[in-house]
Amino acid sequence: MPSIEPFRFLHTGDLHLDSPFEGVSTEAPASVMALLRSATTNAWATIVRTAIAERVDFVLVAGDVFENRSPTLLGQTRFRDGLAELASHGIHSYVVHGNHDPLDGRSWTPSLAFPDEVHRFGTAAVEGLPVLRAGREIARVYGRSFGAPAVTDNYAAGFRRDGGVPFAVGLLHANVGDRPGHGNYAPCSLDDLRASGMDYWALGHIHQPGVVLDADPLAVYCGIPQGRDPGETGPRGCFVVDVDAAAHPQARFIPTDGVRWEKLAVAIDSLPDDEALTRAARDALEAAVAGGGGRSLVFRLRLTGRGALHGHLRRSGYLEDLRRLLNDGMASVPPLAWVESIHDTTGSEVDLAARRGTPDFIGDFLRTVESARRAERSTDPDEHDAWLERLRGSIAPLFDDATRGRRHLAGARPSDAALFGPLLDEAELLAVDLLLAAEEDR
Repeated sequence: MPSIEPFRFLHTGDLHLDSPFEGVSTEAPASVMALLRSATTNAWATIVRTAIAERVDFVLVAGDVFENRSPTLLGQTRFRDGLAELASHGIHSYVVHGNHDPLDGRSWTPSLAFPDEVHRFGTAAVEGLPVLRAGREIARVYGRSFGAPAVTDNYAAGFRRDGGVPFAVGLLHANVGDRPGHGNYAPCSLDDLRASGMDYWALGHIHQPGVVLDADPLAVYCGIPQGRDPGETGPRGCFVVDVDAAAHPQARFIPTDGVRWEKLAVAIDSLPDDEALTRAARDALEAAVAGGGGRSLVFRLRLTGRGALHGHLRRSGYLEDLRRLLNDGMASVPPLAWVESIHDTTGSEVDLAARRGTPDFIGDFLRTVESARRAERSTDPDEHDAWLERLRGSIAPLFDDATRGRRHLAGARPSDAALFGPLLDEAELLAVDLLLAAEEDR
């Protein structure tokens, strides 16, 4: 294969500019609310700075720039200003629209002047636009925007590399492989991506960043650059892609989130009193902030283990009081540590090993759970699969749309084997507490 000119580009998408954070109570102080309100636009500003610092040749935006079809003036202005800053450094931008910001005649039409260096793909068919450096084509970007909020056509099937193209990039907002928990828009398969002749697929729609195909072609979901709810934990950012002379792309993840959702657990087993619990929780929060790379963190705190404090945690208002005490000690300037909620999964002091050997109902229950754990961890395929089938049958009604259980399962499916171990642990804790309480009432 003939050599090409090496180059670099940035892949982002799902900006959801100026959209609100979810799951944060209105009693949060003004400093927290202001930080959260500006988090998405700040992430976009970080992306722009990253593109300039990395001296990229172009930027790709894979749909859902805005949260809805009537974006705020602030969101539009921040987006336009970022594109203009890129253009001032000679960086062209290529944009497709997704299900949140479709080009359907009723969605956003910018009343602001966008730079000539910005290229928005239309909706009628896949277009291929050359990327030029000093008058020579170094790559060609292929894309197609959504023309409606819910596109059910397989757009990827229409992507085909033209002859003589040095490097082909597919820019698309789509659900590859019917990923659970996401709208199945522009559905396509891995085989569709492979058949296109693209060298790199710049994908949007799935908010978790990650590699879909690691070669021939390299296909990547950029993810959302700023998590906005408790389900979007962990690092969020964009990808910088280096293409060498052999036309091999390598993608580097760059964090861009200024606020990060985190889940944090504090065990009560060795804590003697309320003061010790408050101190342990505060220490855990401070350690997380110290390791957060200068970002502010929003926490969902989970209390675990068994101990004397379990009875205190069950008192009315205790968890909310604890949350307010932890937040009262928060720094007044970023990086901030804000506890959004505290979830109690603790249990009463009990020697589970001893109770497991007791010839009573609680002992029988604990032995049954332990037997299920052995089957779940078994290396014997027949034993393991038989256990999975029994458990799937038991919990299948929870996934029925007619039940209230589905909303607690965060997009999981009965086929998700990784779901069952944690469910078993939670069920054991809950059942033992209920059985012990009934035993004490007798």
